[in-house]
Amino acid sequence: MSVQDALKIYRNENLAIEAFKKYRLQKGITCKKCGHTDHYWLASKHQFQCKMCRFRTTLQSGTLLEGSKLPIWYFFTALHLLKDQTNLSISEFQRHTEHKYSEPLYDFLRRIRVHLSLSERNALLITFLEIASMAGHKRVDVHDNF
Repeated sequence: MSVQDALKIYRNENLAIEAFKKYRLQKGITCKKCGHTDHYWLASKHQFQCKMCRFRTTLQSGTLLEGSKLPIWYFFTALHLLKDQTNLSISEFQRHTEHKYSEPLYDFLRRIRVHLSLSERNALLITFLEIASMAGHKRVDVHDNF
């Protein structure tokens, strides 16, 4: 799979949400209100809800994406580009995302570089590609990308 083909798949926000949701569930979600760890997904709200106290937690809450207003697909695009280029420039990332301003992208890339290990980045990409494959996108071979 070429870089351009991969980047086209990563632009799907629904797949990005599903992949990030799966990653969050694998890591575990703890309720900020009661500390309970059993949650279910409220599809209509795009949030997790605690089974004990019904407190809602957004998909990005408690992660390095917390507070970001950028689409989640930017996250997977950045992970893919950082896989091949550890010195990814802001202008190149901006070119791939077609984002108008560079300032939010700078903080976004900095957070990813600082807070995610290489193995976590690869695990997230594999999760995304597995979900894309299940969703029926043209055959995505997870191991071609690693």
